[in-house]
Amino acid sequence: MKTVRIGIFGYFRGAAYADHILANNGQIVAVCDKNEERLQEAKEKLGDMVTCYKNFDEFLDHDMDAVLITNFFHEHTEYSIRCMEKNIHVLSECASNSTMAEGVQLVRA
Repeated sequence: MKTVRIGIFGYFRGAAYADHILANNGQIVAVCDKNEERLQEAKEKLGDMVTCYKNFDEFLDHDMDAVLITNFFHEHTEYSIRCMEKNIHVLSECASNSTMAEGVQLVRA
């Protein structure tokens, strides 16, 4: 089975998924969060296998297969679309859109 290289965007809630990802043949290769303390937590938990970013654009350039979106719920659509435009799979930890228009944007992406 192929190991899936996963990035986590938003480590505050994303940390809760880390053990599940690792237990299911996933490899967490990157974490993005604007909070330096969260990035430090990711480094302590995941060690050298993870690269930490504060900037989403830099994070998105990391070599990964999928991104777990766990940032603020009302921003999932925007960031999910940006991932898909880079051919990166997306898993949104909650409803991915708050309006029908955002749902349409996601389907079109």
